[in-house]
Amino acid sequence: MALKNAGEIDKNFLTSKIARDGVIYYNADEFDVYGVKKIDGLYRRMKYSDAILVSEKVALISSECAGGRVRFATDSPFIAILVKYHSVAKVPNYSYTATMGFDLYSGKRYVGCFVPSMEAVESMEGVIDIDGEIEYREYTLNFPVCSEICEVYVGVKKGCKIEKASAYSIKKPVVFYGSSTTQGACASRPGNTYENIISRALDCDYLNLGFWGNARGEKTMAQYVSKLEMSAFVYDYDYNAPSAEHLQSTHEDMFKIIRKHNPQLPIVILSAPRFYLNADMDKRRRIVEQTYENALKAGDKCVRFISGREMLNGVQETALADNIHPNDVGFVNMAKAVEKNLRELFNKGARL
Repeated sequence: MALKNAGEIDKNFLTSKIARDGVIYYNADEFDVYGVKKIDGLYRRMKYSDAILVSEKVALISSECAGGRVRFATDSPFIAILVKYHSVAKVPNYSYTATMGFDLYSGKRYVGCFVPSMEAVESMEGVIDIDGEIEYREYTLNFPVCSEICEVYVGVKKGCKIEKASAYSIKKPVVFYGSSTTQGACASRPGNTYENIISRALDCDYLNLGFWGNARGEKTMAQYVSKLEMSAFVYDYDYNAPSAEHLQSTHEDMFKIIRKHNPQLPIVILSAPRFYLNADMDKRRRIVEQTYENALKAGDKCVRFISGREMLNGVQETALADNIHPNDVGFVNMAKAVEKNLRELFNKGARL
């Protein structure tokens, strides 16, 4: 059977192409790029030399640009992008708009998504018209959750102003560490990951250290995180722990290493976002919660615990894409729970 081109059936499924006269392109590096840094021609979340100390797979995944963002301000009536990929990720239970696409926000308002073609492997181009009255606005362009990116160019109408946007209110990033859920599986597009939802709600910078299948609470990773400049730390990796015994031997140690170097840092501990738990998952949840309870007994006032059941309570029948990873509904609920706890910690003066 021949594959059908959806765009031939419904024009709303056509991927966007540049069709504007007088577009001027600017390298994203001329503005403020968050969550990733250009190293040796590739946007990375960690230096390779740091990531390889954790594991070969973490080193490989660390060049996938989950959590990357570029912020800018312009009065252009449209925003265009040109992207050069180093590699693209096409995963059965992810959408292309998440693994390869970019989406655009103005403050908390969703503006549109740059949708890649199904054939894209080296580059992508797209354009979004700005609805409503054309005015000078600040924008955030969110990078894909999986693919490796070499270059990003932002295009505006010739003659329009474009410059750096204002800084985040919370300048030190919230650092998120964990599994494929942390990296962004299975949000429909980058802006719907729970970290991006929180970033918009709190106006905070963040760093995504989600490593699908390979977040195992390694001591080298804990030591790396402990030395980062951050406003808070959120972690959830029990899905990736090879066994409950591995989780038992690493989870509290990770907490203690980070707490030793950051005595007043807000830390939010999550168990896996699952509502219905089998015996193994429930055992893991209890191990994670024990880290929290031990911290409280030690007098720690800057720590919170959120169970996966709590995060998905009320939406448990619709929150998962594949019985493992949250979909957009799941991520919205995760974001609400984590944001609430971060806001409480920040309001108590725990923010550094």
